[in-house]
Amino acid sequence: MTTALTRLSGSAFVLTLTVPWTEVKAIYDKVFDELASQIEVEGFRKGKAPKKMVDAKLDKKSVYDEVIKRLLPDAYAKALEEHHLKPIINPRIEIAEGTEEKDWQFIAKAAEKPSVELKDYKEQISAINAKNKIWTPDQGELNTAKEEEKDKDDKKSEQLNKIIEKLLEVCQVEIPELLIESEVNRLMTELIDDVRAAGMTYEQYLGTKNVTAEQLRDNYRQQVVTTLKLEFILEAISDDLNIAVEPAEIAAVIEKETDENRKKNLNEQTYYLTSVLRRQKTLTKLATL
Repeated sequence: MTTALTRLSGSAFVLTLTVPWTEVKAIYDKVFDELASQIEVEGFRKGKAPKKMVDAKLDKKSVYDEVIKRLLPDAYAKALEEHHLKPIINPRIEIAEGTEEKDWQFIAKAAEKPSVELKDYKEQISAINAKNKIWTPDQGELNTAKEEEKDKDDKKSEQLNKIIEKLLEVCQVEIPELLIESEVNRLMTELIDDVRAAGMTYEQYLGTKNVTAEQLRDNYRQQVVTTLKLEFILEAISDDLNIAVEPAEIAAVIEKETDENRKKNLNEQTYYLTSVLRRQKTLTKLATL
């Protein structure tokens, strides 16, 4: 197999995989033999009929579909290793050539984690924090402890919102189009499933929101771009500030959950939980710069 790598903008890439026909044929013959052993031909014992007679009964498309299922994962994995690629999304694969007696060619499109330019984020955030102290003596005494607590919460929320806005403004990251489309499609699929589960059609849902399908998708796209930018920025800052989440912190969160089903899900999704806790710790640290 030979491979070729083409870099695209925003950390996306295209891999061209060319598999010699001899390799394809070897897998085809193996799949054929496996399926042929299950084929019954009148006048012969199961799996003992001549190849030509079995071939007439087998659906070639089904055979080649199985060939592709066996061939592609290994070929793609080897290509990633060869070019030292670490994609963060599943590839989009097209068959550029799939004719018998010819070398087969596949086009795989995916994306790696985009790089982030943090710029002078520490100075920018420090300036925000200096202007947004939770409480200072010149502001006067608050009437009650409850009012004081509410005021602090409001100010913290406002401070974090300003920090997030500043990070999105200062830090630079280009989100690959493939990743945006993948996430938008995932959210749209979830929405449509939820709408149908509620007993509505997608068209009825659009009517209740007074939007077109194009407008709804565009809204999702804007949300996705902002969310992904912030996630990658916070991850880069977590690395820059050496933010870590200890196993004890994860265990404490899981232990607090009283619902057994949710607790089970948390135990099965520790990677996701770790990411959430790390982002929270990073925002807390940013608020003290």
